[in-house]
Amino acid sequence: MRSSKSKRGEVLYSPRLPRRALEELESMLSPLDRSPHPAIEETLRTLEESYDLLSRHLVDLDCFRGVDSARRPKRYSGKTLVVDKHAIYVPYHYDHQNYGIYFRIKRVWEDFAGFAGWAYRALHIPRALRILAEESDAQIARLLRLRRDPHLLVRSLFVEYIVFHYAHMVSHHVFEDIGLIFERMGKGRYSLVKSLEEENFCSYVAFTTLERYIPGVLARSRKAERLVGVFHPLIHSLRLENIESMNFATTKLLYIYYDVARNPWMMPRVDSRTMNRIGLIFWALWKLHYTYEEDLVDFKNRPLIYRLYLTTY
Repeated sequence: MRSSKSKRGEVLYSPRLPRRALEELESMLSPLDRSPHPAIEETLRTLEESYDLLSRHLVDLDCFRGVDSARRPKRYSGKTLVVDKHAIYVPYHYDHQNYGIYFRIKRVWEDFAGFAGWAYRALHIPRALRILAEESDAQIARLLRLRRDPHLLVRSLFVEYIVFHYAHMVSHHVFEDIGLIFERMGKGRYSLVKSLEEENFCSYVAFTTLERYIPGVLARSRKAERLVGVFHPLIHSLRLENIESMNFATTKLLYIYYDVARNPWMMPRVDSRTMNRIGLIFWALWKLHYTYEEDLVDFKNRPLIYRLYLTTY
């Protein structure tokens, strides 16, 4: 991971590559076709084929109607949903019965199919493959092995892809908990920061979290197991014992695919004011939620880690 401070004191994430290598990689990969690749499509099932198994996780709340036509609020609150492209977070301030993470299954699946096809094409560019592997012979060999086996590539890529988006949404939950703490102290209300600042912070957390995984750890994690339990009908033989760690490349691929350096809402950035005000408490609560999988608030109901749903919205 490479984080740097700007002149304004904000912390910016970028992949752990020299600037010139990252620019070279972007110039090679940005123009690539983003449609599904035939070799990748063979490994995937359609939503229609998987509907019966997916339906047990489908929950379409009435409040989701019209979410895409509504303007994003300047600040999230107990009167708003957190609506991202790939998922919706329902805050407990908004609905303590139905709060949780709702993956937007059609959007996730279309996006992943395009991303996987694009990444497969990227691995067929020799120079790009070497940069993605950071010139490491061991990592080059791993990417070559994944390139030869599209089924293995798709399984491995999807687990890291969905954990990336999961980490982003858990970060929204942490921001809500921070707001609750400040409310109880009489020093603020949820949310304490503007929605753009929160989205940038969540993006920073998603990238840094995925990049820090040591090879093999994610495949043994309970959070990955739960996510696979939701999405497994969509990919042939999607089991954690059938994946390989490739996060050293996945973070770089996601960074370029989403063009985050030029996307104001996905830019992985923490502004200095937010970091100074809530940085310490955020990372403490992040560890509580993401690492220890504990909840700050007990609603006598299922904790967030079991509140993973799918929605057709």
